Amino acid sequence: MTPGAAASIRRVKIDGHYDEQADIAWLRFEGYDPGSVIAEETDFGLRELDRTGGRLVGLEYWRASGTLPAEFLRMLPAPPVGVAR
Repeated sequence: MTPGAAASIRRVKIDGHYDEQADIAWLRFEGYDPGSVIAEETDFGLRELDRTGGRLVGLEYWRASGTLPAEFLRMLPAPPVGVAR
């Protein structure tokens, strides 16, 4: 770590879910508001940006089991009831 780098690190609250049947993982960062995001398709799924500031507020991983570590996916709860599959 470079000198002063620790001063620029801040904690961010993350909410996440993994749907094993659909093999999709969702990560939502602090400040995520589904009504104010712009979704951009990427090679791994979707990247969601805050409409006003362009800040990254969410990631959606398609074929998550081939992209993310299995140990990480096991830590994520299933999506809440009512989320479309």
